[in-house]
Amino acid sequence: MPDHRKRNTFTSYVAPQPGDIRATADTNEWCLPSDLRDVHLAKPRLLSGEQIVASAPAYMYSPIAPMENPISSTASHTTHSNGNGSGGSSSSSSRSSHKEASFGLLSVTNFKLAFVPLAARATLASAAASPSDLYQENTFLGRNEVTLNNIDQIYTIAEQGRAASALQAARMASSNSGSGSGRRKKLEPAKQQHINGRIVALHVICKNFRLLKFAFQQQDSKLSDYGKLIASALARFAYPMRHDLSFAYVYREPYYATLLPGGVSMFASKNDWARELIRCGATEWQVVSASAVPQLQNRLQACKYTLPPHFVIPKGCEVERFLQLSLAFCDSRAAFWVYSYGSSAASLVRLAELHPASQQDNKLENIMLELVRKCDERRQLKLLQLTDQLPSIQDVQRAYQKLRRLCTPETPEKFMLQDDKYLGLLEKTNWLLYVSLCLRHASEAAATLRASVTCVLQESNGRDLCCVISSLTQLLLDPHFRSIDGFQSLVQKEWIALEHPFQRRLGHVCVASGEQAPDSEQSPVFLLFLDCVWQLLQQFPDEFEFSQTYLTTLWDACFMPIFDTFQFDSQAQRAAAVNEGRLVLRPVWDWGEQFSDKDKLFFSNPLYQRQRGDLSAAQQHHRRSLAVNNRLQLPSATGGAAGAAGASPSRYTINPQLFSTQSSVPQDRYLQPAHRILDLAVWEQCYYRWLPVLDIRGGGQPQVDLFHRLLLSNIAKLQRSIDLQNFDELPDAYYDAQGEKRQREQRAEEEQPVEYVDGVERRRKSMPSTTASASANGLQQVVNGGNSTLQLSTLSSFFPFGNPIAGDAPHELYDILSSSSELLLDTSSMLDKSSIV
Repeated sequence: MPDHRKRNTFTSYVAPQPGDIRATADTNEWCLPSDLRDVHLAKPRLLSGEQIVASAPAYMYSPIAPMENPISSTASHTTHSNGNGSGGSSSSSSRSSHKEASFGLLSVTNFKLAFVPLAARATLASAAASPSDLYQENTFLGRNEVTLNNIDQIYTIAEQGRAASALQAARMASSNSGSGSGRRKKLEPAKQQHINGRIVALHVICKNFRLLKFAFQQQDSKLSDYGKLIASALARFAYPMRHDLSFAYVYREPYYATLLPGGVSMFASKNDWARELIRCGATEWQVVSASAVPQLQNRLQACKYTLPPHFVIPKGCEVERFLQLSLAFCDSRAAFWVYSYGSSAASLVRLAELHPASQQDNKLENIMLELVRKCDERRQLKLLQLTDQLPSIQDVQRAYQKLRRLCTPETPEKFMLQDDKYLGLLEKTNWLLYVSLCLRHASEAAATLRASVTCVLQESNGRDLCCVISSLTQLLLDPHFRSIDGFQSLVQKEWIALEHPFQRRLGHVCVASGEQAPDSEQSPVFLLFLDCVWQLLQQFPDEFEFSQTYLTTLWDACFMPIFDTFQFDSQAQRAAAVNEGRLVLRPVWDWGEQFSDKDKLFFSNPLYQRQRGDLSAAQQHHRRSLAVNNRLQLPSATGGAAGAAGASPSRYTINPQLFSTQSSVPQDRYLQPAHRILDLAVWEQCYYRWLPVLDIRGGGQPQVDLFHRLLLSNIAKLQRSIDLQNFDELPDAYYDAQGEKRQREQRAEEEQPVEYVDGVERRRKSMPSTTASASANGLQQVVNGGNSTLQLSTLSSFFPFGNPIAGDAPHELYDILSSSSELLLDTSSMLDKSSIV
């Protein structure tokens, strides 16, 4: 008999018998107890049209295994990231890494990569799947699931040798990754490469900074090479070559819109643009619909243009003349109006550069600029050339990749090496430099419009960095865009309607070309914009209705193919998908499709001031005096005081009565942010939320945010008690200080039956009531002298992301915080700082 038939090729899932040497061997990490034999029963929840491509039993590991001294090892890294010197903590280091892994079923579908841990194994990952945990729950994705659109890089780790343990080989390869050992190999998306050797582990790096690590059980039979099975499925489905291979074309469930009318302006019709012109008081501009232009209806002529369905051009220029001039610019992007500000209706205009063949003669560009100049009453114009002053999309992509490598260390050793020189590595990424440049140029554009000068933003194609600067400029000037509906309308106008190429920039389709790299056009320009908005939110926390959780969720939503908002390069592609691919359009702004009310609650900022409200005469005079002084210190269009004031954020106030304009845009709440690098911070919730080692239990910004919400909840209860003259909801501290009893307690005592003991009247003493804000499981309200302190010792510093909270605390927490939404939806602010003189 041949030798290969004599070997024992059977691998048991049954736990070894007592006394078996394999039970104590370090290499025997795959011995499973009897209750784990039915691993294939742990199938993921599937959506309509979703199919499982491949499944395999696997172990899921934490991105970074626990270290021996977690507090000291994370203190430096956290100090660099948040500047407060707080250290993180992780679970006990006495447990080995294989005990931190969770065993379950790893599946690849045509929509996602899903890992379902077995319920019988009490591990960290299985605890994270508990329905009572406190974290953001998505209707379409589970805790350990990522969409295929979110997957950016896949690394395979080959087997070391037949005698080596699979998990041991995976850990060795992981610790030596980047050393050129050859054990770790990148799975190229553009190549239909043959996967050689047995795969013992996979590292999946996601575009939202998440790192997933899996290890597989190895068998002697080639039919059970689970690692190769999963890797092959990912190589086939995670990198589609055509957009119609996306899951969006398969998921054809009917969509019933729940968006309120008049909320989010989609800018999908001529009327939407016309209303924006009226709101801004732009009377010298006109809306053009491509469907109404005969020249664009001719297919032979229309193929020359890449115009959006609706755009705004100077009223003094004929449409045919404008289209003729636009052919000289890249992507046919001639001067498009986006916003107007001030009494003179100074306009913000986006303009592409001339084609390389036309750049020698800039006559056509001068003609286009002259047409824009005539739309300004003062006939003034300033041109900001963003191509030379801002990074290219390739620069943004390189900075993003360096930042992601810094935020996704694969081993504790690599984390410690990065932690020792964290600030230097962060500076080399240039990410904060690019954020600083964007904020500086947006401030310059805003100052130009405040000086009643039209500002023209010019970029190579007018569809990338123009979107960033234009959106930030409007955020600085217009408080409407700082509300949730206004911000979503701003994204619709600047990014969707004017056609930022999301499909190419986010890598939804893998384009393989000869000499050009597949990812040469990938660039997370939208993430750069969201980071800039987060910086503004940190500097002006009371000026934005949305929170950082909303911004982080919006970045995650870019990789949800069910919603069409961030899936296309142009409106023409979207229309073709509906007509030819029968795609069901679903806007991502309908957040009720993905999240419950309790999750949407954390999208709102508890410190937001929706409206200043009416002020007294003395306060009006005080604000008028401030308005005159600040008006004399307005920065000029060429810089002026902007450079001197750029060191610290400031809010200027202009008296609206000094201007006579038809614009309904308020001019008394514009912002001037600090844009130096030393004034910026790292967006921890978005970039670090998947690193358990950096989690600060009971600390971080979520603690402050929840405490503010608790205060709003108590204020809402007080206001409701005053309105209804029912004071049963007041805190116990009030009745303790007054020495009184609640009305319901008094009524209960009066209704109690009278008992006579030896002829003496006695009443049964009632038990003291407990408020909903006290909980024995994680949530406590400590009352001391009338002051309440919120203690959530188990709350993650990346809440509602990161490691969740288990137990009964989530229910009490959501019950308490739900009442805070009453004030968040109120049109008046009870925290108006301007009313305090």
